[in-house]
Amino acid sequence: MLWAELSWDEIDRLDKSLPVVIPLGSCEQHGKHLPLFVDTLQVAALADKLEERLQDKVVLLPTLWLGASDHHRDFPGRLSLRPTLYAQIIQSLATCVLEAGFNRIHFLNGHGGNLVPVSQAITDMVVTDDRFDAATITLGCWWQTASDAMKPERHGMQTPTLLHACEYETSLMLAIREDLVDLSRITSEHVEVERPWASGKWANKLEGFHRFHRWTSSGHMGQPQHATAEKGHSLLEAVANEISDFLQDFSRWKPMEPLK
Repeated sequence: MLWAELSWDEIDRLDKSLPVVIPLGSCEQHGKHLPLFVDTLQVAALADKLEERLQDKVVLLPTLWLGASDHHRDFPGRLSLRPTLYAQIIQSLATCVLEAGFNRIHFLNGHGGNLVPVSQAITDMVVTDDRFDAATITLGCWWQTASDAMKPERHGMQTPTLLHACEYETSLMLAIREDLVDLSRITSEHVEVERPWASGKWANKLEGFHRFHRWTSSGHMGQPQHATAEKGHSLLEAVANEISDFLQDFSRWKPMEPLK
């Protein structure tokens, strides 16, 4: 069900244990070959797939397209909120859902830069507001929640994992909005710097902090030239199936009661 297409009394009559899904996107550079709206278009397409699969088993809010993207500020075009302001907006959205009577919220994140401010927003509310503490609230980046469904051999990928504006994201965009993809703009002059905290001995053991212009000259990462629409369709269906399975499990989670 689509939250925005229901009337207030229909919202009022819904089973308040239904999962409410809040898709999160962004507007920022994705290399020279992709549009700024990649993250929003991808998570919105995924939300459409979830609506097809789950129908009256889930309530989907409109995708929040404005995210925390200031780490892309050195590439023109980004529309962004500072992380602290974005966190406040997340808190306001979640409060509206809780005040409507729902107690089960999943933030379906489509942009890595949103992860920290959303986590901070919910953490702050859980420790200060009993309604948030009592509710069942989760946050997941779609590529992490559906990681088992994204194994490269399943989709014919030549690169091992999803990066930014890479083979995976470019394939998804070829499947979702091929008219917005221009593979001819991927140039051989592109320079990409290895991030020492993301490879070698220390990979997955710590985080490093820089703006994006220190990693890549063109804005993209990986090898988007290997992308195809066929790979994108395969990936989108597999991710949608995996997240659909999660949401059905999520709908059955028992509330966590105080033990003291």
